[in-house]
Amino acid sequence: MTSRLLIVLACAGAFLARPARADPAPFDLVGPALDVTVTRAGTTLPIAQVPQLAPGDRVVVASELPMDETAHYLLVAAFLRDPTNPPSDRWFAMADLARHNGQPPAPLTLTVPGDAQHLVLFLAPRTKGDFPTLRKAVEARPGAFVRAAQDLEQASLDRLRYDAYLAAIRKAAEVAPESLAKVAPVVAASLHVKINADCLQRATEFQANCLLDARQAVVLANGGGSANGSLTGAAADLALSLSATPAGGLGYYSPYISAIREIIGIFGAMRSARFQYIPALGVPDGDSLKLVLNTPPSFADPKSVMMAVLPEVKPAAAPGMRLLAGGDAACLGLPSVLPLAVDPMVYATGYARDLTLEVALPAGGTLALPLVADPARGGLVPGVPDKLPAGVAGPLAARITGHWGFDPLAGPEVAIDTAGAWLWHARPGDKDAEPIVLTGSPAACISGVSRIAPPNPPQPVVWQATGPETITVTLEPAGKRPEPETIAIAGPPGTAPRALVLSPPARPLPPAATIIAHDERAAADDRRWVPILLDNAGEIPADDILSFTIKTADGLRFTGNETVEVGTAGDEPVARLTLSSGLTLVDPQVLVATLLPAQALGASAFGPLRARLVLNGEAGDWISLGTLVRLPRISAITCPAARKAACTLRGERLYLLASVAANRNFDGAADVPEGFPGFTLGIPHPDEDGMLFVRLHDAPELVNRIDAAGARGSATRTSSPPGPRDEGRRG
Repeated sequence: MTSRLLIVLACAGAFLARPARADPAPFDLVGPALDVTVTRAGTTLPIAQVPQLAPGDRVVVASELPMDETAHYLLVAAFLRDPTNPPSDRWFAMADLARHNGQPPAPLTLTVPGDAQHLVLFLAPRTKGDFPTLRKAVEARPGAFVRAAQDLEQASLDRLRYDAYLAAIRKAAEVAPESLAKVAPVVAASLHVKINADCLQRATEFQANCLLDARQAVVLANGGGSANGSLTGAAADLALSLSATPAGGLGYYSPYISAIREIIGIFGAMRSARFQYIPALGVPDGDSLKLVLNTPPSFADPKSVMMAVLPEVKPAAAPGMRLLAGGDAACLGLPSVLPLAVDPMVYATGYARDLTLEVALPAGGTLALPLVADPARGGLVPGVPDKLPAGVAGPLAARITGHWGFDPLAGPEVAIDTAGAWLWHARPGDKDAEPIVLTGSPAACISGVSRIAPPNPPQPVVWQATGPETITVTLEPAGKRPEPETIAIAGPPGTAPRALVLSPPARPLPPAATIIAHDERAAADDRRWVPILLDNAGEIPADDILSFTIKTADGLRFTGNETVEVGTAGDEPVARLTLSSGLTLVDPQVLVATLLPAQALGASAFGPLRARLVLNGEAGDWISLGTLVRLPRISAITCPAARKAACTLRGERLYLLASVAANRNFDGAADVPEGFPGFTLGIPHPDEDGMLFVRLHDAPELVNRIDAAGARGSATRTSSPPGPRDEGRRG
């Protein structure tokens, strides 16, 4: 656990024991602004480009108060050293910020002493004896002001990172809100900001508001030159959860974790009858240092003194930049990201200036490209030259130069690719495959892949780099290219797109077969049920064992590795028969398939039944077997002596009947209600031959018969067992 987290938790724990305070948590009050420049060795920079001060620097601080400002402020500057050594009287300076005759006040010009460590600025209401009182307060408690200066500077830097995060999220939301789920994690990683992943699971239109909510993000210590240690994972979660409690200030540590409570405590301890000190975070913008406050200033006793801090006085510390192992290469002539991990302060501040990528050319000399730090892309992005040198082949060595404040900055050396001859070809044997594998020039130099089909405009296609010089291209819809197609692979500016003609993928011929015979027989010798005589040869009882014979076509020879699929008109369910389950290989040209449809396809299957041969993953055409029908189980038919009286049909699964009649025309038929759950059914008296005519639920267009003569008067009629197709069930 880092020292910063210890401070946060200690302060949070202390305040959890106190009553909830009504102090506003965020620094969102606009305070005054100061104009600050720093000059070193003849070079003058605005405060936004100065990461550290150095002994001998000349600092000029001027007021940016408006013309109609009614408050009369005093600006006091104080240099501080270590906490146990009070500053010298010579380290204090003051300027009256009141306008005289409409003229702006003179700026305060300071020179950084040799052993100073901090420069703090106080803005105080002008009163009698204000300057001596402020100087004595600082000299009396140097340690408190040093600690406050340290925490204010860190909080200001964290504020800059959070502001940069907000700016990047807003820009992405305005330009392409649908990209937020992809861009937001990159921005957060670039600036070391922890975001609530739940925001990215929301609908697109709600993601931006969630990500911009200060309660959903927390700035972590970056582990580089601008902060000590690292705060991640459970530590950040704990600190953030503590900050969200009423006693914890309802977000004092959110969105950026720093010892804000400690600052408030220090300033409260420095309160006197005349002055109370309030912190002001500095937000630099060019040479303007805008101050933001977390509490309104008071002009009544005790009057408010705003305290701000300028960069610490210390040796220069260049930002961390390191090569990423396995990172994607950059390409000369494309705005591609350099494979570097970069300190988040490079994105959040203007300290890094004049960043340039100097590319060494083979013929001598260098090509200088400006670099832009883009948190939304996660790195440094080189500019695109107006014209690339002719005949340059990579990879080329390049180095990063620039300045970090006043000091030269030298980043690591990187390799940058070039398009070269821009030659692409399909890998042998893969030209007609899907996806298509292409090799040739550096994949990092591809700016897009398009399908060319005049007179239509080019259409982008899906591609992916799978190696330094290998990509895969997927043409959509996959597998439906009847004709050759042309794709163009575009590179950097000045590189002519490479066109490739791709043939349709070769497709194996489906295995061809015919069904030369089929038959069915009862699955069991069950004499309880009255047989239904199926008059149509195409009907296949679901409860019977079905056998059919398949013969090869087009010279195909069976090997025993075949599969036969059997199913109804829908895609599912499908029964798959193999030599170990349902298939018998008679000879290399003949297979016999056997199955019980009700068992293989389920009790709900009915309708057109079909089969097909599958060989080596390729399926042949479906071949019709007939119509699968489910039969009711009729146990008895009883009829009174009077022919005009109704008979009673008893049995199970009577919902599988559609209607029962005494004649083939179905005059006076008894229709069976849909889904009929009963076990008895009133039906017409059979005709003179004792026959009844029935239509089945599964094939109502077909007429079948029941021989009711032998079934009358007995609830347990005994009949001959159902037999092969020419006996029993077939009439």
